[in-house]
Amino acid sequence: MWCNVLLLILFLGILYRRAWQTFCLTVIILLMVGGNCARIMKIANHQRVQTAFETERTIRILPDQIRINGNRMRGVTRADDGQQYIVTVTFSSRHQLNWLKSARTPIQLKVRGTVEPLKPATNENQFDLQRFCYSQAVVRSLRGDCVSIKDLPMRNIDYLHYWRCRLLHYFRSFSQPLGLFCNRLLLGINDEEFGETLRQVKVLGIIHLFCLSGLHVTVLCNLIRRFLDALNIPKEWITGCQIIILPIYWVIGGSSISLTRAVLMMELGLFAQLIPRLRHLDSWSLSLIIQLVITPGILLNLGGRLSYLLSFTLQRIKWQSKLHQTIGMTIVSLPVILNATYQVHLLTIVINWLMIPLFSLVITPLVLICALMGKVCPLVVLMGNGGLLYFQRVIQWLANLPGTLVFGKLNTALTFWLIISSILAIAGVKRRKLLRWIIILTYASTFIWYHYPLTGEVTFFDIGQGDSILIREPFNRRIMMIDTGGRPQFKVPHWKQARYQDDDAQRISVNYLKSKGIHHLDLLFLSHRDADHIGNVATICRELTVKKIVVPAGMEKLPKLTNQIPANIKILPMTNQFRLVNTKLQILHPFGVGEGKNEDSLVLYGRFGGRTFIFSGDLGKAGERQIVKEYPKIKADIVKLGHHGSKTSSDEHYLRQLNPQLAIISAGRQNRYGHPNQETITTLNQLQIPFWSTQDYGMIKYSYYHQKGKFKTTLKGDEFAWMH
Repeated sequence: MWCNVLLLILFLGILYRRAWQTFCLTVIILLMVGGNCARIMKIANHQRVQTAFETERTIRILPDQIRINGNRMRGVTRADDGQQYIVTVTFSSRHQLNWLKSARTPIQLKVRGTVEPLKPATNENQFDLQRFCYSQAVVRSLRGDCVSIKDLPMRNIDYLHYWRCRLLHYFRSFSQPLGLFCNRLLLGINDEEFGETLRQVKVLGIIHLFCLSGLHVTVLCNLIRRFLDALNIPKEWITGCQIIILPIYWVIGGSSISLTRAVLMMELGLFAQLIPRLRHLDSWSLSLIIQLVITPGILLNLGGRLSYLLSFTLQRIKWQSKLHQTIGMTIVSLPVILNATYQVHLLTIVINWLMIPLFSLVITPLVLICALMGKVCPLVVLMGNGGLLYFQRVIQWLANLPGTLVFGKLNTALTFWLIISSILAIAGVKRRKLLRWIIILTYASTFIWYHYPLTGEVTFFDIGQGDSILIREPFNRRIMMIDTGGRPQFKVPHWKQARYQDDDAQRISVNYLKSKGIHHLDLLFLSHRDADHIGNVATICRELTVKKIVVPAGMEKLPKLTNQIPANIKILPMTNQFRLVNTKLQILHPFGVGEGKNEDSLVLYGRFGGRTFIFSGDLGKAGERQIVKEYPKIKADIVKLGHHGSKTSSDEHYLRQLNPQLAIISAGRQNRYGHPNQETITTLNQLQIPFWSTQDYGMIKYSYYHQKGKFKTTLKGDEFAWMH
């Protein structure tokens, strides 16, 4: 979609100017790009697998691309069969792991495991790894155990990766945060310890300053030029040195999309200085064409879209001042940011205006000087580390200031309209005042549409082996969540423990809520104390404004819960004797004070969009029979089965009494517990109750308007048939 709209704009512009030679050249280039896309799609279709199968593969890993978490390594590499894989390798011995950590040369691993198709996104607006990898001609994953490991001899470009690895470990020996800044700003490496700072700069809208791009390449070229100029080296020789050094730095810096764009544009500009005939060439267009030919999927990446959009704006518009430039660049990039991250900080313009010169004049040169003088002058390193530590605290303070506006996700058509109209308005076209008012009205109407929707929804997230349910009433009058999902923690030896965990709430439920413009929860219900129901509560409380938390009476005393919840959030212990105010949900269970175990689970009942729903937590059969006894006339159109479809729940008498039209099962794929149990499925079939599982359908969403609604699932139901 992004490419199609860009190409349409390009063609209209060329035809409007009647530049027929340019038109013909553009057609030839587009045919080249299209041919390469077709080639990649042909390769992807040929290499795609439909079922999982056992195999043994040999893979080659460069030392600077080794990413270890606990006793696992993950990355993208080519195997001995010539295919590219997303590889997850598990190491069974500490000796193997230490060998890998100490590697400075290429490593060969023999892996015995399973080749699987790539998994699609299973929730609405979730990052689609399958789609992104297909654009890179990667269509398979390999999961397995390391059988053997050995060092390989280096060849050609491997020597650059060797030095990059040496620098990586050298910088990690520095005091922190200096080592983290060196790895991020000089090598383009994202250490997990830097994750909190990166989260804060994303909130502030200055993440581009922490990605290797034009700013850093310009600083590097200026330093090279000044150093060689001080040695009275001729200008032509200086340009030649820059041309040679930049490709080397491109490898050392990690070869990211933004760095590739910056290096290509700088190289073309340097060549134009040496060859006058090349001065009329458009370095921006040529670099985009080159990258599209090599990697057609660059515009699927947020970094690629922002890098080319901002560099285009920077080149094509005549700026009156630095402040005008900062405001303009922020306005132009805003639609792309809202399309990808759904939120913006109101202080972004001011912070960018202050930070851009600070980075180019202070932070980047300081990091480079400390990196060069690390062993020569420890005092400089000590002072530099102190300065960066203070800078990190300033970033944290700014990120904690109020001002984050959760807008919602702009669709692709609106995004392009706002990009183009913003560029035209800033460039000073005729009727720009009218255009500016149209832009403001577009943002305002979209904001109102997201924050005061006419419809409501009941959404069952595919959160893996756990539960997480969103209930949102029309006009966002009431926004509630039942459970947060989470992953149980199992005891493993220290050397196997993962340093960081994927945050399912961040990438699934929080991501979805923010894409809909939701930044708060009126009520968060936690059904009981198991980690697969409350494990992500800390993330929910950090990312969203939670007003009140409802738990089964007795659970509010558990440190396992209270240690994760900020003190300013009120916890309400409840039984079926309490009545919730201003909500359509009724508490059916527990009947008394408990300890937050399965048998104490909150059971909620409510009517939304003309249908009645019952949400059962992990309540067992005995508790279900008690509910039927206490409420003999209860019926439910939709029932969320208890305990993920386990045979310990879903009592036949309970289901017969409810007489539901549909049962929902929330369970993880290939989970260790065998959920849903065959006994439960047999009971459902005997009672002729249709059921949907998040294992098959991903996120299950019921959208309603007044008393009518319809179900929608993210998956069709057969995408994971290869797992069965």
